[in-house]
Amino acid sequence: MQTKRLLCAALSFLVLVCGNALAQEKITLKLDGVTLREAFTAVEKASNYSFFYDAQTIDTGTKVSANIKDSDIESTVKAVLQGTGISFTIKGKQIALIPPPTGENRPVRKYTVNGTVVDKGGVGIVGVAVMSGRQGQGSLTDIDGHFSLEIDSDVKNLTFSCLGYADKTIAAPADSNPVRIVLDEDTLAIEETVVVGYGSQSKRLVSSSITSVKMDQIDRGAEIDPIKALQGRAPGVNINNSSGIPGSSPNVIIRGVNSISGSSSPLYVVDGIPAESYPNINSSDIESIEVLKDASATAIYGSRANSGVIVITTKSGKSGKPIISVNGTYGLSTIAKDIKMANTAEYINVIQEAIDNYNVQKMELKTLDIPKNLADFDWVGAISRDIAQRYTASANVQAGNEWTQAYLSFGAEDQQGYLNKTNFAKYTLRSKVNQKLTDWLKVNLNVSGAFARYDMVEEQDGSLKYLRAAREEQPWYTPYCTRSVNSLGIQVRENALSGDYRLMTKDGIARHNPVMGINEEDYWTNKLQLQGTLSMDFTPFKGFKFTPSISAYGIYDHVTKKLTELNTERGYKDGWSALAEQKNVSLRYVFDAVASYENKWKDLTYNVMAGFSYENYRYSVFGVRSDNYANSAFPSSSFNLVNSGSNIYPNGFSYNAYALESWFARAALNWKDRYVLNASFRTDGSSRFPKNSRFGFFPAASLAWIISNEEFFPKTDVLDELKFRVSAGQTGSMAGISNWAAMDLIVAGSSYNGKSGLSFSTPAQNLKWEVATKYNAGFNAEFFKGRLNVDLDYFHSTTDDLLYQKPVIVTSGYKTLTANIGSITNDGIELAVGGTPLKAGDFTLYLGANVSWNRNRLTKLLDGNDIIPLSQSNLYGGTKHALITGQPISSWYMLNFEGIYQSDEEVPEKLYAKGVRAGDCIYTDVNGDGDIDYNDDRMLVGKATPDFFGGVDLSFAWKGLELSMFCQYSIGGKVFAAWRGAGQEGTEHLGLSAGSITDDEGRSVTGYFNVSKHAATHYWKEGSGINDMPRPVIAGVHTGWDVDYNVLTSTRFLEDASYFKFKTITLSYRLPDKALRTMKSTAAKVFFSVDNAFTLTKYSGYDPEVSMESGPAGAGYAVDFGYQPTLRSYLFGIQLQF
Repeated sequence: MQTKRLLCAALSFLVLVCGNALAQEKITLKLDGVTLREAFTAVEKASNYSFFYDAQTIDTGTKVSANIKDSDIESTVKAVLQGTGISFTIKGKQIALIPPPTGENRPVRKYTVNGTVVDKGGVGIVGVAVMSGRQGQGSLTDIDGHFSLEIDSDVKNLTFSCLGYADKTIAAPADSNPVRIVLDEDTLAIEETVVVGYGSQSKRLVSSSITSVKMDQIDRGAEIDPIKALQGRAPGVNINNSSGIPGSSPNVIIRGVNSISGSSSPLYVVDGIPAESYPNINSSDIESIEVLKDASATAIYGSRANSGVIVITTKSGKSGKPIISVNGTYGLSTIAKDIKMANTAEYINVIQEAIDNYNVQKMELKTLDIPKNLADFDWVGAISRDIAQRYTASANVQAGNEWTQAYLSFGAEDQQGYLNKTNFAKYTLRSKVNQKLTDWLKVNLNVSGAFARYDMVEEQDGSLKYLRAAREEQPWYTPYCTRSVNSLGIQVRENALSGDYRLMTKDGIARHNPVMGINEEDYWTNKLQLQGTLSMDFTPFKGFKFTPSISAYGIYDHVTKKLTELNTERGYKDGWSALAEQKNVSLRYVFDAVASYENKWKDLTYNVMAGFSYENYRYSVFGVRSDNYANSAFPSSSFNLVNSGSNIYPNGFSYNAYALESWFARAALNWKDRYVLNASFRTDGSSRFPKNSRFGFFPAASLAWIISNEEFFPKTDVLDELKFRVSAGQTGSMAGISNWAAMDLIVAGSSYNGKSGLSFSTPAQNLKWEVATKYNAGFNAEFFKGRLNVDLDYFHSTTDDLLYQKPVIVTSGYKTLTANIGSITNDGIELAVGGTPLKAGDFTLYLGANVSWNRNRLTKLLDGNDIIPLSQSNLYGGTKHALITGQPISSWYMLNFEGIYQSDEEVPEKLYAKGVRAGDCIYTDVNGDGDIDYNDDRMLVGKATPDFFGGVDLSFAWKGLELSMFCQYSIGGKVFAAWRGAGQEGTEHLGLSAGSITDDEGRSVTGYFNVSKHAATHYWKEGSGINDMPRPVIAGVHTGWDVDYNVLTSTRFLEDASYFKFKTITLSYRLPDKALRTMKSTAAKVFFSVDNAFTLTKYSGYDPEVSMESGPAGAGYAVDFGYQPTLRSYLFGIQLQF
């Protein structure tokens, strides 16, 4: 929309300002028996003027002849129209044609029609031709879209026409009351541009694989994250919400996994500046988002483009009347799907069953110790919100004139999480100023800042996961102690503190007290991001531009954890602190210098670009902690300084840095709008690599054939445009290695013969770049005058010299060293279809859909080692993934669960000797030895990444009312439900998870974790025939395994991750003109939206999208520990423009 306004302004207002000079343009033409249509085209090509007319009243098939030599535009048009009876008016660069008189007797009475022509956003459009069909009765709108036209009283219709907008005809007003006309976009009349690396291109001439999304054209619903709003809308882009933790970033993967050590996340580029981390940006500031997918589009970014590039362009100022936009939303959120836990009666029943089964098999007499005073407490409800609130507010101003354009915005967001005290708040400011100093020099300043506060609870730590603890806490206890003496009158525990919380193992409960943990700890991160870019555009002659720029980007994180005196579990324990702080500072400086030249030679249009870039990045961590409250070493939780205590301890120190030097160039050739060639290269030099391999070279090229522009191509009303594209190129990655990999590193403090000294920690590595070679072929087709669009792409990529921590012999002094060890391939198909199958009067139906398929394979690994199991310290239950030659990254590698033994006779002899009986799990015996060993009997059991994914977009619009629905889906792939079972923890342990505790009577007893309601009511019993949930047993029934036999990591906990999600449903209404005049507004819309409405899935957890880790090559990818769920939100909003 911005492009259309700028073009209209360029064709009218700017020309009016300097009209005298432009009017001297001389034209030479020879026309011999051509149609008026052909004559108009010839004049438009010979000048910068455009004709506007009503095709129903102007016969463009009339034949004319004219011999024009060195004439101005007015004389030229007169010569062309001579003898036709057609008159005209010229205003700016537009020629409005007025048809000849009809010959009918018209009344003498005349009256004046006044009005305003605006776009859908309510902004006035300059240069609109207003035509009545009568000679001498036409006009053009001014810069504010206003017009005044005197017409005869018998004029029936008025027609409005402007470049970039669809013509509109209305019944002539019966009086002089002002009218307001809204013009719709005409996507065929103006070339849409897309942003590419270091420039932009006409979308019609793009030869690469790029998906462009305009933020004002999508219904984001309650989603305040602009990248998450891309989910399901960009083919080839797989976006998953890792959790519902407020402010959490999604996992974004473009066209599969291209590295096993480096990040699979794309490079983000905001207003031309690469971002070092996930962008924290106000969605209202974004003009467009381009997803660069193939090598031809991404290679210009070289070493960081292996996983694709997402280019974000923010809004800028514009010439004309100032535009003020104000947006506000308020919403309420609730949990969409819950995990129900057993109540006290169900809990007692299943644990008693587990003890009974143990006693029968082991011939013992264990008992379940049940408290005298039983509660039935909802631990999850005690730490969670029934209703969470969220709001957004933003305001921006766009203004400017011929010399100065400015944009200023402010945004605020606040989002509560499911768990108490969790919250995300963000405040943003942005200012962009473009100042034209001379005809050949413009200065641009772009400054932005964002402050965010993340209020958190312990839920991702290796041992402290409060939501998980709440699910597994015994329901017969409450969080607080209610007694101080036992039944014999003996004091058990002194309740010295108000709000005396139960402590794990000491007061009956078997898990960390989540109520105390959340109430008595403040845990937050303050994040400040600042970015500024100063650039200059030198345009000394036509077609040439040189733009040097300097940018600075900084992130300051301040992480604070503070325990109160009432946190008696950790506040007085060795190794814990009353107050801990960590400050992370990252600074990046970027210098760019880019020169480009565009011109035309005969039928060849060409554009060449070359540039240089230098980046310097530094990152430091400084962490300290205080004493705890034991012995009054820290005085009080009211103190917020670490040095308030007796001692200060280090809590993490580090420093990192790297530099990148780059040269790049691109050439784009276009011959007759039929054949388009783009070629580029980039060479990057990184300080991470040794001198002999420091520089990587990344070339790319693409070719497009717009066959529909060929003379032989049939011109029909069905197929408007058809374009074929092919591309090839290389991109690189340096993300899988340390910033100091090229250097020998030493550490101090090593001991040798009792003396301290220095020792090598890591030797320098002779490493090479990871290089991906990518190929793409596709086509774009447009049907029925833009009513239907079809885009299809096929891609193939191979990444060689994968960087990985290669195991080495222990005698070397190291366990692993970084090395180039393998290769990955990706193949895929992307299809997107969209259009308006029904458009009748004021009613419009839009339907769009896309689907992406990707196959990923690890083709080469360590020599002689085809399987590498992946492990991680916080991954309960052992390894679940493995790197396997010939298989996809993210392959699941574990025991295969086949069902439940229904009788003792079915149990193999070796397993029977280890305590396995009817009701226990059946696993596939891979090596056939009659026993189950976790290492020997693991097998490939699927993958985490989906086979297909995509989205469906549907909207109905009638007058100002619109109902829209957006859905996303994922088919194939599996998720590991670690919240159900991972080792002996989880909600389906059925008696196996327990610990020694002291109960309310002061007795030392065994406390058993709670189980899910499903597990408590659906376990195996003799004769039940249940084949998916084993019998309850307590620890000790089975022998010979590190964890109990029934909870070994297996496909019992591996579930289908397929889903179809009704993501957003929105009902909106644009207020009519009468209401707008009352409000003194140019546009207004109110809406109600439901986000995360409902999901069709077989997955038993909160959400099948969740993942412990972001990268598919990680050991915790698609592992669900039951973090905070994504909520269902009901949102009310309003958008105003003045």
